[in-house]
Amino acid sequence: MSRATVPRNVHFLDGENNEVLGFWQNGSVTWNQMAEWMHITITLPSTQFAVFRCLESGDPQDPVTNHGPSIDLPGNNDAVDPGYYALLSANGEPLDITITEERAIPRSISYNLSNPDPRWRSGQWSQRIEDDFPDVGDSKIHSVQNGILLLSHAHTYFDKYMIAINPDDNFKITSFVEDYLGFDGRYMAHSNYPQRYQPLRSLLKYHFRMAVLCNMKGRGPEYSWDEDIPPGMDPVAEISNSEEGKLRFELIMAERLNSFVE
Repeated sequence: MSRATVPRNVHFLDGENNEVLGFWQNGSVTWNQMAEWMHITITLPSTQFAVFRCLESGDPQDPVTNHGPSIDLPGNNDAVDPGYYALLSANGEPLDITITEERAIPRSISYNLSNPDPRWRSGQWSQRIEDDFPDVGDSKIHSVQNGILLLSHAHTYFDKYMIAINPDDNFKITSFVEDYLGFDGRYMAHSNYPQRYQPLRSLLKYHFRMAVLCNMKGRGPEYSWDEDIPPGMDPVAEISNSEEGKLRFELIMAERLNSFVE
């Protein structure tokens, strides 16, 4: 039996009583949304597994035999209640729940939606930018469609995948951590400006996908770096001694070099 160490109030367990998925429910996440989140995180087709509410009080010891009926996900707009749930076969038998190996791309504090992403180099994002201002550069990375205006603390949450905006759900905001700031369940303000001058839907959707990956997978958020370097810390040693340190270095270099992309 294993459990995630990050704060959560919704836990999804496999047939061996290991926590494979989970999140913090602030009240706005529905089962219909959960169907999309599980499509992102679970490699099995949705027809091969089902969700059951665990009936034991507290942390379950036997989710395979002590559970309620299966819960319908698509089209179910009931909010997900905090608690423990079992991921089993449709008839309630243990099942090998395979979680995707895809990982969220880490971000640093910025004012871009993509921040930074190799798809700008390949042209995948620039092909979707409709902004016709002349100063966006050939890659269009400086387009207003690759930007979003938020309060400073909200931007920190956005860059750390603590909040995300789903353009396919009327631009609904989801907070993946305990929502002290009141973001969860609200909607991004709509603008009367033409679509070509508004945040690109595909970039928002990509960020939302990364947030689901970062927060839903069994161990919780994959990257939680402190932006402040304390006195006496050797950043080079940290880079050399860990894979995450090397990834952090790559992120910072990409962020700095983005300013030279035209």
